[in-house]
This record gives sequence, structure tokens and C-alpha cells, in this order.
Amino acid sequence: MSARVDAYIWAIRLTKTRSAAGDACRGGHVRVNGATAKPAQHVSIGDEVRLRLGGRERIVEVTQVITKRVSPAAASACYIDKSPPPPAKEILASQPRRDRGAGRPTKRERREIDKLMRGGFLVSLAVLIALIGSACSSDSDDSGGNSNGNAAAPPAKAGSGPFFGECGGVTTEEVNNLTKLGTLTNTVNNPSVCEWSSSADRTGPVASFNWYRGSPIGRERATEQLSRESTKDIEINGHKGFIASDTGICEIGIAFGADFFEWSVSAGTSSLSAQAPDTQQICDATRELSAMSIERAS
Repeated sequence: MSARVDAYIWAIRLTKTRSAAGDACRGGHVRVNGATAKPAQHVSIGDEVRLRLGGRERIVEVTQVITKRVSPAAASACYIDKSPPPPAKEILASQPRRDRGAGRPTKRERREIDKLMRGGFLVSLAVLIALIGSACSSDSDDSGGNSNGNAAAPPAKAGSGPFFGECGGVTTEEVNNLTKLGTLTNTVNNPSVCEWSSSADRTGPVASFNWYRGSPIGRERATEQLSRESTKDIEINGHKGFIASDTGICEIGIAFGADFFEWSVSAGTSSLSAQAPDTQQICDATRELSAMSIERAS
């Protein structure tokens, strides 16, 4: 027995509405067994479903398939919750918030929020503290330096980054040659998402390219830090971002102004076997794919 993933995550109360579940899938925020899922993707008992919503990642293992919304107590019996704990208070405190009733942010306020979010939550807190200290000082500082001592670039307009072309400018043959995870077939291909998988049920190896326009990379990095064993800052061909990895999976996000892209390579359920590819090998392939997208961007 199986069910559409948008119906399932709504039925077990991970989203408030069915339409919100569909929007999360279309936005690339839902994964089934490590692969980006469309609303119509089916899930079965034993599948792992990941949902990123509200700055937090929920990870559940399907134990009972349902399509109708049930009570919280009944819903909890339909999955095993493997979600990481909620973000620490320090991280939440560093996230910019707006007073209730203050209305929508002005353009200037949105630019300041984007500037804070691009550096990640913890870095944002450090920048905010530095700004407060500077304001209290009797000497003005017009250097515009950030926590790394470099000039802080103004936030770019959403979508002002380069054009990456179809599937990040990378072909299916190149994906197979680099990942060495068997024969992967291009199963999803649209302007913002490309995906290659080895099986219809997506339990095998999967590679994907996602292009996020007007979305702060700092928020994505913070989410990865909460859900992956290792998350580090990296730089590829002069472009900064992060690399997040766990057993059998590696993800790299690279920022371009107010846009960023993310390459993800997963060994699927085979990552649990003795013959599973080394995680470092998977990360090396993910790094090469990211470098190729950077080099071929226009």
C-alpha cells in the first residue's frame, strides 16, 4: 500500500493544510529516501520522508500509510520520528524577527534582513553584536568590515545571480562518470530542479541539482547543520558556501548574490551495506559537480 507524499505529510500533521504540503513538494523542501519528491511521489512503509518547513527539518520513517488527516495521537502511530531536536535558543535568538502588528518590512529592512541571513544564523548574531558595539562607540567606523575582516557586499536583488542552464550545465553522462553509483537516469528536469535516480522507488542512488532564487543560503546551512553529521564552510572557484555530509550522502550549497544552488549526491539505502561507497568519494563527486556548474554559469 502506498500514498502520495503530499497527502501523507498532511495526514500525519507535518503541515497544516494539504495545499501547504503540495507547495513544500513543489518548492523542493520534501525528500523521499534522499531524493527530491514531487507532490505525486508515492511513499510506502519503511520509506524515509524529510520535510523542511519553518526553519526546521522533520525526518520520519513511514510505519503506516494514511491519506486522511487524523488526530495528533493517531498520527504519531503512523511514523517513527527521527527529527533532530529543535534549534537551540541561541540560534532562534539570532534569527531576525519582526514585532507583531508592525506590518510588512520596508525595502530597506528586507535588505538588512537578507544581509544578516546570508551569513548564517550564528554569524548574523556576531554581526548584529558588532553593529551595536560600533553604534555605542564614540569613534565612527566606515570600513564596512564583517566578521572575517572583508568588506561586506550589499545584498543582491533576488534572481540576480548567474544563469546555470539546464541541470546546472551538467549532462547525465557526466553525472554518472563522476558519482560512480551505477547507471542514473534523468527523472526530473525543470528550470529549478534536476534529478537523476537508479530506480523508480528512489531507494537507490540519487543525484540532484536545485537552484534556489531569492532564498538566503544561511537558512539552508543552519538547517543542514541541525540534520547532518558534518557541516563546514567551503569555497569553490572563489564562491563561498557550505558542505554537509552524513553516511552515504553529501550536499554542497554555493551562494550567488541573493541566489544559491545545491548539489546533492546520495547512495540511497545501499549506504547501509558493507559495499557502500565511501562518503568522501561521494563528497568529491559532489564538489566536482558544483565546480562544473560554477564554471559553466553564464
